[in-house]
Amino acid sequence: MRQARNLFVERYRSRTPESRRLYGEARTHLPGGVPGNAGYRPPYPLYVERAAGPFLWDVDGNRYIDSLIGGGPHILGHSPPAVMDAVAEQIRSGTSTIAPPATALVLARRIQKHMPHMEMMRFVHTGSEAVHMSMRVARAFTGRAKVGKFEGNFHGGYDNLLVSGTSFGGAEERPLSLPEGGGIPQSVLDDTVVLPFNNTDATVALIEQHASELAAVVVEAVGGTWLGGIVADQGFLEALREVTARHGILLIFDEVITGFRVALGGSAEVTGVTPDLTALAKTIGGGFPLGAFGGRRDIMDQVVTPSRGPDDDRLTIFQSGTFQSNLVSLTAGLAMLSELEKPGVLDKLNDHGDRVREGMEKIGANLGLPIRAVGQGSIFGVYFADEAPRTIRDVADSDRELAATFYLGLLAHGVYITPYHLGFTNAAQGRSEIDELLDICHSVLATIGEG
Repeated sequence: MRQARNLFVERYRSRTPESRRLYGEARTHLPGGVPGNAGYRPPYPLYVERAAGPFLWDVDGNRYIDSLIGGGPHILGHSPPAVMDAVAEQIRSGTSTIAPPATALVLARRIQKHMPHMEMMRFVHTGSEAVHMSMRVARAFTGRAKVGKFEGNFHGGYDNLLVSGTSFGGAEERPLSLPEGGGIPQSVLDDTVVLPFNNTDATVALIEQHASELAAVVVEAVGGTWLGGIVADQGFLEALREVTARHGILLIFDEVITGFRVALGGSAEVTGVTPDLTALAKTIGGGFPLGAFGGRRDIMDQVVTPSRGPDDDRLTIFQSGTFQSNLVSLTAGLAMLSELEKPGVLDKLNDHGDRVREGMEKIGANLGLPIRAVGQGSIFGVYFADEAPRTIRDVADSDRELAATFYLGLLAHGVYITPYHLGFTNAAQGRSEIDELLDICHSVLATIGEG
């Protein structure tokens, strides 16, 4: 495997001299030479010049099949004409206001058409903010302080979300609450009950034990950044819904990735499990920054609707922001949803996802490699293990060295996806792009198999 890795490093360096030069300059101004951690990768980051459709081009002019697609928001591909045309027209009429635009109402109604359980909602800027605000709503509504989250689930970059992701410990049935990096206060860890993902009996037992303290439990029905593409068991989600409802604990679905991607109604539609609150982002912005949180009318009206006057004694939350009325993102979201609603678009995306997962496992079987491809709809994740992983501990037990070499090989041969992250198909892809992706995967894995 070392020989294959060396070949991939040499190929990457020979193709990307300008990225290497930029990295030498950028790392003196940007930590790691990148705007955010997700863009960093050894031996140095790839710097991008442009993106269009299913592709991106680096600063050396190399074309890549973009399987990361910006981390998920570009479900139609980069810069889809319908969205770009709508945005160009909106920019001429303004970009953002504090005053509420009619566009917010139009987009809210369009979301509710497909997600009727989001009876009321607020728009925010990111998925992290959407989950964070959902937790604040739950605490205000229930009067309880603690939140349950699952080991390995990723919910964003705020302090109260960065708990027990890739950092884990304790017995599998009783995971410890651990910080995901520095700067996370002990008080955050103390207010987080960490639960074992895809372990129904242990999860129910822990929720029962902490029921009087728990304001909410938040879950990804399809694992994102840390559980790339691992799908929650149906019975697990149903049991989670039952135990939280029985104890007055709000169930939050983090649909930042799955919303309008696995189905127009998201994971709630796929599973038939209805949460109390939902967090959305990525796809709903049409490639621009936008998130949303919302759910049951009684919850949202009680603690999110602003005070109506001096006689209104409700204890409400604060939720606002400079770009709360981002006209560009709201317009892009509407245009994107109009495209997704067209017949056959999601079917095409899902078919592409099926082809990638089936193709990867077939390549593994032909080459004698233990490849397990997971995911749902247009989401896929690739692991090197004898059995498909179901938890973050399974992910840690898979062959991470082989995975790292595989992802480096993909980059060196023209596929952009960050190590260990879930991948996506997009509506700009055709069969030829999926075939090309699988051909590159086969070539890379064959090289690894040779040494």
